[in-house]
Amino acid sequence: MNEKTNQERLRLYLVRHGEVEGAADGKLLGRTDAPLSKRGLEQSHALAEALSDAQLSAVYSSDLLRAKMTAEIIAQRGNLKVQESSAWREIDMGEWEGRTLAALHRETPGLVAQIFNDPASFEYPDGESFAAFTARVQAALVQLLTTHDGSDVALIAHGGVCRAIIGNALGMPAKYWLRLEQAYCSLNVIDWYDHTPTVQLLNRICP
Repeated sequence: MNEKTNQERLRLYLVRHGEVEGAADGKLLGRTDAPLSKRGLEQSHALAEALSDAQLSAVYSSDLLRAKMTAEIIAQRGNLKVQESSAWREIDMGEWEGRTLAALHRETPGLVAQIFNDPASFEYPDGESFAAFTARVQAALVQLLTTHDGSDVALIAHGGVCRAIIGNALGMPAKYWLRLEQAYCSLNVIDWYDHTPTVQLLNRICP
């Protein structure tokens, strides 16, 4: 018998928010508070339908609009109240907010390369450091795991937050986290047994 069957399991349904308005422009969005596009709303309803059989005890969300809108659609299925927090926000990209990576690479190729090669020491100009970002996400996750041991919980956040949680769960060095695709409204499932994670599903996109 698998020894995990005798342990309390917390299942986290980890979701990146739906598509945002202006997504086709490819602009970086960290603290910028963009709403969902029409497509993003459709994606959120499709995901809510896919999660309709999940026995959710709580729905958590970043307090940024794109995540809250997605979370509220999911929470309505179970008559749950969204518990929002700034701890789940995307990393603050400072002066890079609203810019494209292509434009930034032309101006500061060394800094852009650092995001991929050595993110642990990277800090966005006039923004948040990668170390501070991962520390706040990890602290919020520990609190969630402690509060909801033995239940099913949904967390709707951002691409960077999802990658940080998944990357840590898999024991991946941070420089590889950007290799984890996180599409708009993608679903990931992670089980924790006694605070030991098992990744069950990655980047599932609902039709």
